[in-house]
Amino acid sequence: MLWGPRQVGKTTLLDQLELSSRLFLDDLALRTLAQQDPAALLETAKLPCLIDEAQYAPNLFPEIKLRIDRARRERLKKGGATRTVFYLTGSNRTLLDRQVQESLAGRSHLFHLYGLSINEVHRHDKSIHIKEILFNGGFPQLYLPGRPSIRSFLDEYILSFIEKDIVLAAGIEKRAEFQTVLKLIGARSGQFLNTSEISGHAGVDVKTVQSWLGLLERNGILALVPPYVTNLSKRITKMKKLYFIDTGLCARIQGHQSAEMLWGSPQAGALFESLVFSEILKTKTNFLKEWDLFTFRTKANFEIDFVLVPPTGKPLLIEAKMGIHGASPILLDAEAKKVFGDNVRRVVVTLGGEKMELGQNTLRLPVTELSAFLLGL
Repeated sequence: MLWGPRQVGKTTLLDQLELSSRLFLDDLALRTLAQQDPAALLETAKLPCLIDEAQYAPNLFPEIKLRIDRARRERLKKGGATRTVFYLTGSNRTLLDRQVQESLAGRSHLFHLYGLSINEVHRHDKSIHIKEILFNGGFPQLYLPGRPSIRSFLDEYILSFIEKDIVLAAGIEKRAEFQTVLKLIGARSGQFLNTSEISGHAGVDVKTVQSWLGLLERNGILALVPPYVTNLSKRITKMKKLYFIDTGLCARIQGHQSAEMLWGSPQAGALFESLVFSEILKTKTNFLKEWDLFTFRTKANFEIDFVLVPPTGKPLLIEAKMGIHGASPILLDAEAKKVFGDNVRRVVVTLGGEKMELGQNTLRLPVTELSAFLLGL
């Protein structure tokens, strides 16, 4: 099962495999058949088979389960290597989770796909400036020749995927209030989350805001980064930090009309931090890295944007600073030293410039090199 938001390239990626048949459930007639007679549909499908947007036909899942179990029994009986292989894609996690948990538990492997990382965009074309990536986001279609209008594409995406697909699947009735919350959290990407404040501005209760945030997080629109908590200090803020995973989507929700407008806005720094987060997340996900990612702030308001914790070794402290020449070593306050010690590794990720040592165990690193650096840990 390859899950990810719409338009990030799931089908294109799986189409590179040697597939014998493809079923696209965006097709209404095929979707109807999959619901009414899934056995007949799968009987005609040659394996390995791709089923695109599988969440639209929940009756397929029990039938797939039957075929997988039958193949397992045959394999045990005959000792052969016969396998029943389906490649499923899905974009609506709300609908998908229920089917996978009920029918395919123990029978499926779940992988995530987000939009393009900076590393992937630059492997395609190194001349594309970070300013453009910040405004466009990671949707592959926006980097192709003859691409659509950035604004039109993202406006349609917000309307069709977020405000229709996700909202309808969750049964949300307060759509105007949901749109208000979406705009409020769009303005807060890269900030510590205060659901009470959002609740007061939107006119809905805190539990509703939390439920909607969970819905957007589950469907790959945003992420909530937990605090790094330790017994070594009680003077640590336990608030989560909110990030939109796609900066282009966030920029559009904020109302930016162009990359230049965004670049000169007060939101540019927070969106750059969101871009750094997105690059860390995509590197972790694409390469199946078992990293844990946290944020850190003391009650005295000393902050570290990201604390990356590998399975072995010391944590890595990461700060996002858009300015190149103003980047300085990360100096820990007394509480941070108590938690991390003096010798912890530190990285300041900047818009550009050369990789260089800043002192105090701090490396300055351009964001274009962040993915490669993390993979070398």
